[in-house]
Amino acid sequence: MKNSASIDLYNNFEDKINDFKKNPKSYKFKLKSRLLRQFYNSLSGFLLWAIMAILFNLIGIYFFNISLNKSDSASMFALLSLFFTIAARNYTVNYILFDSLGNIGKNYLLHELANRIGFFHRFMALSTIAWFFVHLNYTNYDSSIALFILISLFIITISAFAILRRKFHNSFEIIHRYLGYLSISLLVYYYFQINFNQGLSISEIITKADFFILFAIIVLLISPWIGVKRIEPELVHTGPHVIGMKIQGKPSFGTYSRITLGTYCYHPFGDSMIDFNDMENRTLYMTPAGDRTSDIVYSANKGNFILPKCTIRKNRNKGFMYHHSIFDHILIVVTGGGIAPIIPCLVLNKKTKIDVLWIGRSQSEEFTDELLGNLLNKISDQEIGIHILDTTQDDLKNLTNENYAALALSAYEHYKPEAVFIMSNQNFTIDLVYMFKENDIKVYGATFDS
Repeated sequence: MKNSASIDLYNNFEDKINDFKKNPKSYKFKLKSRLLRQFYNSLSGFLLWAIMAILFNLIGIYFFNISLNKSDSASMFALLSLFFTIAARNYTVNYILFDSLGNIGKNYLLHELANRIGFFHRFMALSTIAWFFVHLNYTNYDSSIALFILISLFIITISAFAILRRKFHNSFEIIHRYLGYLSISLLVYYYFQINFNQGLSISEIITKADFFILFAIIVLLISPWIGVKRIEPELVHTGPHVIGMKIQGKPSFGTYSRITLGTYCYHPFGDSMIDFNDMENRTLYMTPAGDRTSDIVYSANKGNFILPKCTIRKNRNKGFMYHHSIFDHILIVVTGGGIAPIIPCLVLNKKTKIDVLWIGRSQSEEFTDELLGNLLNKISDQEIGIHILDTTQDDLKNLTNENYAALALSAYEHYKPEAVFIMSNQNFTIDLVYMFKENDIKVYGATFDS
């Protein structure tokens, strides 16, 4: 049960919100450029993974310099780099990373290491290209296949740049996947071709270190497809800009599922709930987000659910919200449909005191009064408080990120939690993470690097 002190604290902040509506404050960011704020947010993770990538390549350079066969040495480090590139984005590897580093106490630096592994993925991709280029420079074997592989790696890397990836997400997925698979297939062919050209037998080829690395790469690529299956989502919630789909599988917090949306490209959706007593099914909520979801949401509102069947990957991923359960007291700042992956954190909560600041448009219309009422009833006996701000109200609709940032900081100062979690759109997440970090406050938010 909530104690009287918690209830008083909640009511006092409701009073502060009312004062804020009458006289909104504004937070003044020291860094005016959002790009610089994002760099500031990422700096610790960037440096940690950059150091690891540099150490790896320094070791590679040392052994390359003392090697008698420069071509073979460069090819081995190209394959090792490729292995780490793929491993950094492998579901099983990420799961183990979050389960290990993510559960070692409340060490924020280790959590940053797990959350920012995307940097290692990028560094190793560049390392792969560099070592493969060195290999081609030292080999005497002229092969158009090798040149095609190198060009493909460049195309895959360029398509992954954020400015292109976010605007043409489905194209990025197709290039990354199918050109990637083609490149790996040609790499296998090239490996055997160049070794046969050197007069090696099959037994000699498959006992080289390069072969075992190549085999491990193939295993990493195949493993996510094990257990992929067809599902039939059931449309269970329809709001103007939010729909909910029920699929089989026990609900869990801090995880997300990847399903196809019609182009055979997988997209992640935070695992959530709609029936808070149902432990056999989970709900995926969807909001309009460019070419990925808009057609599905708007068609559902017209009575036509265009996703009756899709495929789902067996393994679920863990995201930054997974860390929340190790804390005794947290503040969650969430906007709009970002409440969806927060719901299991509230309903399945065992011990954490949670205060939520939910800023969004017409929550009672998007998620319905019934759904919100059921949620509040379900968590009524827990140390959880939810403050809801409807941005369509006259006293809120003209406010900016700077205003809401000031309110979020006020919430932290009022509740004094151990850490803050942000579940929002990219711009507001960058702004809030920067603000809290600037004030030496532990803060977790999406990295937007994948």
